[in-house]
Amino acid sequence: MGRIMSMVLDFAQADTARNGQLEESERNYRHDVLEEVYQYYNDVARSAEDWEPADSKLQEALTVGHFPNYFGRVIDRAVYNRYQSMMGQWRDYTYPDMVQDYTVAERYQFSEFDRPVRRVAKEEAYAGYVYEQTVRQLQVDDYAKQFDFSRRILKNDDLGAFDNLVNKMVDSTRRFLDFFVSALYDNALSQAALVALGANYSGTGRLTTANLAIAWNAFTQRQDARGNPIIAMPVYLVVPPILQLTARQILESELIAELATNARNVLRGAVQVKVDPYITFTAPSVPWYLFTDPRAIPGVTVVKMQGQEQDFYTYAKAPDKSPISLTGALGTADWRAGSFLTGDIELMVETTIGQRIDDLTGLVGITDANGLYYSSGTTP
Repeated sequence: MGRIMSMVLDFAQADTARNGQLEESERNYRHDVLEEVYQYYNDVARSAEDWEPADSKLQEALTVGHFPNYFGRVIDRAVYNRYQSMMGQWRDYTYPDMVQDYTVAERYQFSEFDRPVRRVAKEEAYAGYVYEQTVRQLQVDDYAKQFDFSRRILKNDDLGAFDNLVNKMVDSTRRFLDFFVSALYDNALSQAALVALGANYSGTGRLTTANLAIAWNAFTQRQDARGNPIIAMPVYLVVPPILQLTARQILESELIAELATNARNVLRGAVQVKVDPYITFTAPSVPWYLFTDPRAIPGVTVVKMQGQEQDFYTYAKAPDKSPISLTGALGTADWRAGSFLTGDIELMVETTIGQRIDDLTGLVGITDANGLYYSSGTTP
């Protein structure tokens, strides 16, 4: 094969030296030689076993577009922002109380003195009744959630999806507190107890100007256990999110929107709107509540414990894996290093909260029924 290639090269050099001016006889000779060479290569190639002619074509150069899974997954990744949770506003309309420990605490409410009666000449005044006491019991408990995960998750988390893990645990506790407090009064037993107390404590009307006026007037007829009229002024209108716009329309309009006569709206600015996202309902019946100032009448009590006043506390399991030098000196342990045995990281969030516990089949978490009004929102 080397001699053949050398001969072809000689032909090319001779052709170049003569500037392509060849004799007819020499040109025919070269044609015969090259034809013989081609026939030789053709015979050799076809004698090979399973020979097939090459089927190839020129293709474009490879680009990033040829690897959408690899490059798209590695280079173009992102984490969407978290949803923002709707938070309750119960701290404004509930009464905050504090206990010393986990045992049952008691709160007392005493009755008023009787009215004087006409004194008969030369007789002693009638004796008044001895104070009557009403006892309400309070107690707190712990609520916690633990989250375990491998330390490799933090190491491999190049997008920072787990950077806000503690914040998520804290937000979960805040949502739990909103749910817990809402359930103290927005439950079937409490609602039934208020209904049983009569029209001054409950109604069925949907949230309208007229029904809100009925609820307002109900507070003006409240009495204590001795039948004495008391001051119970509604301050907060507590509604689920779906009634926010309705409540604002009622309380911000100069005229009554539901009346064609455009009468003056005397309820404008009368109460403040507070949202409870955990009020349960089945449309079209949407309940709503009125609360007094909790400092005047503790309608619903939310109990905390001394030393655990915060809404939440976050903990990491004490690290049991400490670095050690070649000389045997121990370094500073870090919870991010994970467990010595498993390599797992353990985090926990905890809260301590409580409520009234002596009437769990009646008013449940309602401390004093004079502090609120309930409407089921079932009738116009």
